[in-house]
Amino acid sequence: FFFADCRRRGRLYQAVCLPMSLAGRLVGRLMPSLSARAARPAPGIVRRGMASYTEQMEKTGRPLSPHVTIYAFPTIALSSITVRATGILLTVGCVGVAGVSATSGPEATKSKVQAIADSGAAPLAKFAVSWPLAYHFCGACRHAVWDLKGYGFTNAMMLQSSYAVMGASLAIAFLATSASLPADKKE
Repeated sequence: FFFADCRRRGRLYQAVCLPMSLAGRLVGRLMPSLSARAARPAPGIVRRGMASYTEQMEKTGRPLSPHVTIYAFPTIALSSITVRATGILLTVGCVGVAGVSATSGPEATKSKVQAIADSGAAPLAKFAVSWPLAYHFCGACRHAVWDLKGYGFTNAMMLQSSYAVMGASLAIAFLATSASLPADKKE
């Protein structure tokens, strides 16, 4: 049971579990019908003399659910996950730049950014910044339309908007990257 596991855990966990365990014992003594021992186990919980979830499913002939690693996520879910992932990446990038600036000073940050801009990796670095920003912005606009207007909340429209967000973010990122590159010098 939950409280029996507290003894094997750390001190902080015990500080939370002990009061809960004492409260559970008090409730169990004052009102036996509410105690954990009187409660029925939830479906799928293995108790003495009861079949496991796997055994129950084998008796009914229903298959077990597939594991998440073999499950093919729908495009809509991948798009939504990517919006969140780009938000996390943008946050990490901003914190990293702020950390370099705070520890080294603004001149060091400027020189590091200039070194990246002058290198051969400049187009890739610019795309690595512009695409997450564009994707997160387009995805946020899509979620705002869903939340505020309720428009496009069918599976077909969501799938179309997922492809539209990807296409628009790639187009914005390519335009921003190519516009920020220096022009070829002809001598």
